[in-house]
Amino acid sequence: MSEPRVHLGKEIVQDLWRHKLQIALAVAVLLTSFAVILVTNMTRVMTSTQNDLMAEEDRLNIEWRHLLLEQGTLAEHSRVAALAMDKLQMARPLVTTEKVINQP
Repeated sequence: MSEPRVHLGKEIVQDLWRHKLQIALAVAVLLTSFAVILVTNMTRVMTSTQNDLMAEEDRLNIEWRHLLLEQGTLAEHSRVAALAMDKLQMARPLVTTEKVINQP
């Protein structure tokens, strides 16, 4: 009445070998799900980076427009003439001292 002893490890390996297709499919599903998680995370990081770069681009475009306005203001003829007269004591030459040179 003694039943033969069953080696549990051997039985588990044999059972796994019989269902190798199901195990392979389960492993494939797990690998695919981890790949989806990884790609989703990478997409979120890249989207966040893109949004940050677009905000930086907007900020730089605004700064560029301000610098163009400032350059236009500083280069105005009346301002340059006033600075030349005040700081450099420059003046328009008199008609009597002015010499015109013509090139052939």
